[in-house]
Amino acid sequence: MQLTPNYRLRKPDGTDPVDVQDLNDNMDVLDAEVAKKAEKTGAATDMVVAFKQEEKREQLESGEKLSLSLGKIKKWFADLKKVAFSGDYADLTGKPAIPAGGIADASKIIDDIDDIAANTQAGYMAGALALKKVNSDLGGYKFGTTTDGKPGYIVPGGADTVLPFSQGVKLVYNNSSYASSYTFGEEGDYIVSSCVCKEGWNEKGDPVITLNVASIYANYQKTMYTGNNVETAACFSYVHAKIGNTCTTTITGIDDTRHGYLTILKVG
Repeated sequence: MQLTPNYRLRKPDGTDPVDVQDLNDNMDVLDAEVAKKAEKTGAATDMVVAFKQEEKREQLESGEKLSLSLGKIKKWFADLKKVAFSGDYADLTGKPAIPAGGIADASKIIDDIDDIAANTQAGYMAGALALKKVNSDLGGYKFGTTTDGKPGYIVPGGADTVLPFSQGVKLVYNNSSYASSYTFGEEGDYIVSSCVCKEGWNEKGDPVITLNVASIYANYQKTMYTGNNVETAACFSYVHAKIGNTCTTTITGIDDTRHGYLTILKVG
């Protein structure tokens, strides 16, 4: 009589008499063991599988042992730590910080241009429709910075040159000396004027402006007043000066009866 290695079923030798009880005992063992196996298409609800956590995280593969698959899953849950079961953002480790004033919910996204001005506090944000309206209202104009760092705009369809916003007229220099000089500290458009008041028509004397940058426009005018025998002469220059350009003024034929002035206005 021999026994099978797994379930110890009785196997009679060729010369052994057949015992019906041995056959019955074998059938009982097989029936008990088969009942423990899950059907291929049936439920495995009551199946007990022994497994251990895998050492590294790996993808599940078709056809691998159930114990190996469960070990991989356990490793995945272990790496996720507490958040794997809580689902709470606060339980994440190494999470990015939400910046102050971040959007709390969709109700804080505003698509009406008029409503944006009334909701400028932290937590609100202009929506896509509002930004589309702003772009439409700009009509292709863009904002930029001039070469000397001033805010300006770019004309649609033109070159990329940034044109400065109008800043009005500003007096940057005014001096009544016979001989004056000025060094430009800011790039821009300037009107430079020099004038002289002369007593006596027969006296010779004219204001002279000297620039180390070419004038865009220049002119000279003089007027005589017959009542008090006074003559006024003035010259003007319109220039686009850069930082470091200089301007000097002199008056020809200076004597005590002449009074000269240098005035510089920034116009752009």
